[in-house]
Amino acid sequence: MKKRIACVEWDDATFDSGYYDKQDASRYDVCKTLTVGFVVKSTPKEIILAVDSWVNKQGTAYRHITTIPKKMVRKVTEFEAKK
Repeated sequence: MKKRIACVEWDDATFDSGYYDKQDASRYDVCKTLTVGFVVKSTPKEIILAVDSWVNKQGTAYRHITTIPKKMVRKVTEFEAKK
């Protein structure tokens, strides 16, 4: 089975511990984020990516997992991993 790699463009939440500044309101906008990784799973609810992937005796293993809710996704560009 070929592994899929994806670049996911999505809106992440932000946090600011200071007071709200009407003069600089854009600093409270969501953060446009790009995450690249191996597609572990994709459902209508979420896309799960892993930074590392390898094959061991039990099969394919993944680590450094990021789960992105599909409602936050702007765009997904998929690539096929070469051997």
